[in-house]
Amino acid sequence: MSHAPSPSDPAAALSRLSAISAALRPHDPGAQVALDPDHGSVQVLTVLDPVEVERILAAAGIAAGKAQARGDGCGCGCSCGG
Repeated sequence: MSHAPSPSDPAAALSRLSAISAALRPHDPGAQVALDPDHGSVQVLTVLDPVEVERILAAAGIAAGKAQARGDGCGCGCSCGG
């Protein structure tokens, strides 16, 4: 899943990653959040449904772009096909 990028300021990007991680942790302790500089987006690997991620982030006051789920595998965000 990817979300709108934060400003190009590295401190702002790290702050955004930290905020997203903190918001998701109670719902999915294994969620991983990383900046994808090649695509200019924040990548979130989670077992949560993209709509649920958007709801959680909105409730935390974190603006997010339209989520794009990747993979159609097991539901964890991978592309295992299973």
